[in-house]
Amino acid sequence: MNYLSIDLWTKRCWIAYTVEGIIFTTPWVPRFNLINNLKKIILEKKIDVIIVWMPYDLYWIDKKQLEKTKNFVNKLKQIFKQIKIDIEDERFTTYESINILNKYEKKENILDKKDSLSAFLILESYLNKIET
Repeated sequence: MNYLSIDLWTKRCWIAYTVEGIIFTTPWVPRFNLINNLKKIILEKKIDVIIVWMPYDLYWIDKKQLEKTKNFVNKLKQIFKQIKIDIEDERFTTYESINILNKYEKKENILDKKDSLSAFLILESYLNKIET
């Protein structure tokens, strides 16, 4: 099976996907063009499952971005009816990606790479959960 994860933001989004068990990331995608990019990747990479990050805070309290993300998930379910849509808690992925990048990247490169790595980590977390 091939999987795709989306790190959804207001203006930019980051995508990671698997092909034969290997995780790849894409450059950021403008939010207004996300659906078109998803259609292309889903077709080309034969994606079976889409995972969307859910922006919960530490105390599981709903917030504005969470509601927007839930609406987006519902939209995905309408557009991609043949594909399973799942969610993943992403509360610590940005923190984790910054910690990883601090070890290997120059400080000025971290901001450019943290969200792409977060999309990777979301997908990796999901895959680890379903394997156990």
